[in-house]
Amino acid sequence: MEELSPAGLLSLEHTLAGAAQDEARRLGSRAVDARIVDLLRADNFQGPRYEKTTTRLMEYGWLTINKWTGTGEIFVQARRVGRPVSLHMTAPGWNADDRAEVTTDTVIAGLDLFLEHGLIRGKWTPDGGASLTTYFVGACIRSFHRVYDRWFRGVQMGQAELDRPVADHDGASADREIPDQRATDPFYAAATHEEIKCILPCITDTKVRRGLALRALGYTQQQAAVEVGLTEKALEGRIGRLRARILIDLAAKSDLGEGGAR
Repeated sequence: MEELSPAGLLSLEHTLAGAAQDEARRLGSRAVDARIVDLLRADNFQGPRYEKTTTRLMEYGWLTINKWTGTGEIFVQARRVGRPVSLHMTAPGWNADDRAEVTTDTVIAGLDLFLEHGLIRGKWTPDGGASLTTYFVGACIRSFHRVYDRWFRGVQMGQAELDRPVADHDGASADREIPDQRATDPFYAAATHEEIKCILPCITDTKVRRGLALRALGYTQQQAAVEVGLTEKALEGRIGRLRARILIDLAAKSDLGEGGAR
């Protein structure tokens, strides 16, 4: 066996030392994650600490999944974990709003899976090799195929509905042009208008602004969606993304009010 030169031995030493440091960092990170899970379990996976932790995980997960929807990597990842999307559905020609809608629903579904299996059932362990963040993204990947399938079929059905010609005003199908005539509770209406007034500066999407205004007037979600030129699912997704962004903003403001991380 050929002996290493002094320079070779030094290089090997540095390599082994670097690997040891990386492993120490990983172990330290897993220990921190384990401590976080212990604290969340003590809180019964609810309350401020749970909300803060999951908000950060969801924000990271959203950015990751949304990026992968743009590159197509999400389909590769889903197939890799045994949750493939049917081949005829993997080239939708979707736009940024569509991708963000699917991403939002995927992250929400991923959180449910992460909570139930990773935390409550204890499937995540510090010895498993994955950080909490990686495990959460994995839960999102496993949730993607169902979310995407539902979205894809919903778009097909919704577009067919929008393309369907409306009958004249003597026809029965003209009913879908008429807003819901059921009386709106005045206290609910006042609260809704106040809420919209508070969040209005955050709403840059004009279709969402109009959709929320129509909902406050008593329109159903389906009727509001038709009025603004979206499918019901698309409007729901845009409102969901707005809600998620506002929640993240509120969490950030709460952090500032409490003096930041403790």
